[in-house]
Amino acid sequence: MRRARRLPSRLFWRVYLNGLLLLFLVGLAVFSAGAALRHVPLIHRPERFAAFAAAHVADLRGEPALLQREIARVHETFGTAVTVYAGGAPLASNVDPPLDPLDARDEARLAGGPFHVPGRHWTFAAPAGGQPPAYVLLASHQAAPSLLRTAYLVGAALLALALASIPLARAIASPLERLGRAVRAFGAGDLSARARLSDRGEMGEVAGAFDQMADQIEALLRTEKELLANVSHELRTPLSRIRVALDLAAEGDLERSRRYLAEIGADLDELTGLVEDVLTTARLDLAAGRDPGASMPLRRERVDGRELVLRAAERFRAAHPERALELELGVELPAVEADPGLLRRALDNLLDNARKYSDDGAPIVLAARLEQGGLAVEVRDQGIGLDPEDLCQLFTPFFRSDRSRARGTGGVGLGLALSKRVVEAHGGRIAAVSAPGEGTRVTFSVPAAAGS
Repeated sequence: MRRARRLPSRLFWRVYLNGLLLLFLVGLAVFSAGAALRHVPLIHRPERFAAFAAAHVADLRGEPALLQREIARVHETFGTAVTVYAGGAPLASNVDPPLDPLDARDEARLAGGPFHVPGRHWTFAAPAGGQPPAYVLLASHQAAPSLLRTAYLVGAALLALALASIPLARAIASPLERLGRAVRAFGAGDLSARARLSDRGEMGEVAGAFDQMADQIEALLRTEKELLANVSHELRTPLSRIRVALDLAAEGDLERSRRYLAEIGADLDELTGLVEDVLTTARLDLAAGRDPGASMPLRRERVDGRELVLRAAERFRAAHPERALELELGVELPAVEADPGLLRRALDNLLDNARKYSDDGAPIVLAARLEQGGLAVEVRDQGIGLDPEDLCQLFTPFFRSDRSRARGTGGVGLGLALSKRVVEAHGGRIAAVSAPGEGTRVTFSVPAAAGS
């Protein structure tokens, strides 16, 4: 089997190397700025400063002690080295050893005033006059760090940032890696694969959406499998009876074949009801998936509320004469604009569900009343009831509670789900109240027709 490409290492290194590239560019910019500023003098107009110092030296040239004290103060205040030369020999200096004297060519330039000494870092010369002629050399001792030292500092900072960025890159890449593994595993058929990220940020929201989608898909596939199993179970018994009857008829045993005719009719009714439930559910599902402006596939007409309930009671009593059905009808029942076939099937499903999950001697109550401008219909039984965890899934397609299965009732779990979709298609609401051993009460309401 072809192996999927690994997402983790590629994503991590992409994030990490992008971070290192940004750090390198920042370091290069800092290094370039430092190199450019390396030659910026500490004094804004160094030539004028050199001329001022030379004039001051000329005034103090006759007082060597005072001159030495003044140039020492300059060193303390400005951090500037000063050396005074006269007749080719140092006259005074605030650094030891004194600054190197000018060569003959640079000395000749003194006639033009202060200038920067070529080849020396921030060193200026200015004529001091007098006899023999004197000049002043000024040089900054606060030199900028060398390029090598700057490179060391920038490199150390980049290394520290590179190490510190590893957790950040991992924090970004790790959730994506985990989500990627879950998506690939789910796509490969592992329906239990989930990201399960505890991150509260955007990545956590994406992972949570994937987990929710995976839960829904898993539930859908599980219900499809349950549908196949339940439909197969429901079809097996009636088809087996029909096969037996046909075999008996083929053998010429007409008497025994006739005894099976009534059961075959009931079996065919069950099969017809099952097929109609599946087709009606599919019909409503397809309609719900249309564009928002599309209408539900309902053949609406005006239906009298009282007649709707009474006919449902008649059908139930005719199909199950052994079961007691009590009617509780309000004085005034409104008419509704509804698809009579769908609404009749929804009500029949509620009554049949109450019959299946209650004892033969326990009565079933069918009530109808005018409520908030609509028709409210209620079906109550005194049956086995439902646990709270099953009640919340009562209207889920293909759902059958464990208590229902233990009772051995048939069905594929479409009746109540179909009733809910029919009621909602008519703009109504349906709800159920139940407790173990206390029975179940299902109530639905649909809007009344205009003018009723």
